[in-house]
Amino acid sequence: MAEMMQHLTALADEIGPRPATTDAEHRAAAYVESVFVARGVEPEIQEFDAPRTYSWAYVIYHLLTIVSAVCAGAWLLGGKLMPAAVALSALSAVMMFLDLDTRWGISSILPKGPSQNVIARHVPKARRNEKLKKVIVVAHYDSARSSLAFSPGMVGQFGVTFTLMKTCTFLVPMLLLIAALPLPIPTAVKTYIWYAAVAASAYLVIPMLINIHRELAMPFVAGAGDNASGVAAMLGVFHNIVPEPDSSRFVTSQFTATRHSEDVAREAGVVPEGAALSYSSGSSESLLPDDFDWADSGSQIPSAPSAPPARARARLPEFETIEFGAVGSPAPTPPSRSSAPTRSLDSDWADDAAEGLGATGTLGMAEPPRTMDPTPEQPPKRGLFSGLSFGRKKKDEPDVKGWLGVDDEFDARKAGKDIGSWDNFGAEGEGDDDTDGFGWKGGWAGDDPIEDVEFAANEAARIRRRVTEMVDRDLFEKEVWFVATGAEEVGTVGMQAFLAQYGEEVRDALIINIDNVGAGQLSWVTAEGMIRRYRASARLVGLARRVSREQEILVKPRVYKGLSTDATPALARGYKAMTIMAFDSKGLPVNWHWKTDTSSEIEPEVVERATELVTSMIRDA
Repeated sequence: MAEMMQHLTALADEIGPRPATTDAEHRAAAYVESVFVARGVEPEIQEFDAPRTYSWAYVIYHLLTIVSAVCAGAWLLGGKLMPAAVALSALSAVMMFLDLDTRWGISSILPKGPSQNVIARHVPKARRNEKLKKVIVVAHYDSARSSLAFSPGMVGQFGVTFTLMKTCTFLVPMLLLIAALPLPIPTAVKTYIWYAAVAASAYLVIPMLINIHRELAMPFVAGAGDNASGVAAMLGVFHNIVPEPDSSRFVTSQFTATRHSEDVAREAGVVPEGAALSYSSGSSESLLPDDFDWADSGSQIPSAPSAPPARARARLPEFETIEFGAVGSPAPTPPSRSSAPTRSLDSDWADDAAEGLGATGTLGMAEPPRTMDPTPEQPPKRGLFSGLSFGRKKKDEPDVKGWLGVDDEFDARKAGKDIGSWDNFGAEGEGDDDTDGFGWKGGWAGDDPIEDVEFAANEAARIRRRVTEMVDRDLFEKEVWFVATGAEEVGTVGMQAFLAQYGEEVRDALIINIDNVGAGQLSWVTAEGMIRRYRASARLVGLARRVSREQEILVKPRVYKGLSTDATPALARGYKAMTIMAFDSKGLPVNWHWKTDTSSEIEPEVVERATELVTSMIRDA
C-alpha cells in the first residue's frame, strides 16, 4: 500500500495538476514510464495530437443551436431562413451526438497539442500451440479543469442538467422541422412551435456560459482521485504480476576489494565511537566444513605452484596428431620423431629454475616432476570391426542385469506379456519375496537408499508443491498490457488513439479500466455512456461478481450516468471492457473535478481494494 500511495502523491502533489497536452502531463507520463523501466519492462510511448479542451466545442454546439432557433422566426426575412435554420440545428445535434459517443466532432478540428500513451506489456513465454489470454489494464493520468457544474451545490444535479442539455439540443431541430414542413397546421400553431424551439434553445445559454467561465476563470485540479488513484492501482497490479528484475544482473566483480588501515576507517567515520578494530593477517585460518576432518584447520592452504617459465614452456614436448584414413584402409603410419637430441622435462625445468632462483634456490615442490617418456606409445591397430564385441563381455564392463536387478534367467518378453499393461508395470508382488509378482524392472531395482518405498512419489509431490507455491501460473502466465492514457479529460482521446493503432491486436482482449478509485464505495460499472448506454462485458461482470464473493472484497455493481471513461470508446467499438470506479452516496465520483480532489481526501484502503480486485480478476480470467 505504501508504494501505491507513493505513486499517488508523486502524481497529485509533486507534479500537481496535469492538463492534457501540457508539460505537466508529459512529466506524469515520464514518471509512469520510469516505474515500468524500474521493473525491467521497456515501455512504448505512443504519441498523438489531442485538443487542449472540450469546452469550446460545446460552446460552438450550443451557439449554433441557439442561433438556428432564433433566426428561424418569421420576424427575420419573413421566415425565409427556416430551411437553413433546420439544417444548421440538425448538423449541430448530429455532431454533438457523435462527440458524446466518442466519435468525430468539432473538437477534432480545434487547435491541438502533443500527448502520449505509455504502454507496457507483460508477455510470458507461451508453450507450443498455446494461445495466451490477453488482458488490458487502463488508467488515465491527466487531470481536468474545474467547473461550476461540478461545484458541491450543483454536482448533485449533474445528471438532470446534463440530460436537459442533450434533450434541448435534439429538440430544437425537431421542432423547427415540424414548423417548416408544409403540413395543414394553422400559422398560429406554427408560431407557437417556433416559440417552443426558442425556449428550448434558451436553456442552452446556461451550459454555454458555464463552459466559457470554465475556460476563462476556473483552475485545473490536482486530480488525486481522478485519476492518480487509478494509476496507482494500475501500478499496484503491475507490481503484483511482473516479477522484480534479477538483481544479480547488476552485480559486477571486476573491482577487487580494497583494505584500508584503521586510521583511514576512523577518518571516514564508519567506525562507531568506542569500537575496537581487529585485523587478521592475509593468511588467516581457513574455516572448513565439518566433513573435512582430515584437513588441518590450523595450517595454511597452499597456493598453487606457479607456471613454468616461458622458455621451459616452449620446450614442452608436443603431442602428435594421428590422421585416420577411410574405413577399411590400412592404418596410417604415425609421423616419426625428429632425430634431434631430447632432454627430459626434469632437466629443462631444473635448468630454468636454476636460472631464475640461483644455485641455492629451491622450487618449493614436494618432489620433482615426473619424467615424460619422449617416445609415445604406438596406438593399437584397429580394423573395420575392431570396435564391435559381438556379445563378448569386456573386462570391467558394468553388469547391466545387475544394475536392473534381474538374473540370467529373466526373460523380458515373457515379463512383458505377464504385465500386459503399463497400468500394471509397477504393481507389487503377491508374495513376500516378490517371486510371483512383477515388481519394478526398470531403472533402480534395489532397495531405496533411505529405505523409503514412497521416496520418489513424495519427492515429486514436494517439488510440485514447491513450484506451485512459488509461481502463481494463473496470474503470471497471461499476457497483460498496462496502458496509461493521456488526454482522457478532453474526450478520451488517448484511448481512441490506442484502439486505432492496436485495435486488431487486442480485439479479443479483456479491457479493465480503473478510474476514480480514491474514495467512496468501490463498484464495477455495469453500463456507461454519455449519449448511448453501453453495457459492460458480461464476462468481466461475471468475473467481478465471482471474485468479490470468493475473495470477500466489498464491491457492488452500479450504472454510471456521468461523463465517458476510457472504457466508453472501447464498448462503443465492440470491445469487451468494463470500468472499476468508486462512488459517493449520489452515485458520482468523490470530489469530482473540484479543488478538493487532493491526496488528503484519499482513502488508501479503497485503492488497495481496487488493486486486489483487478489482480484477482486477471488471475481468474
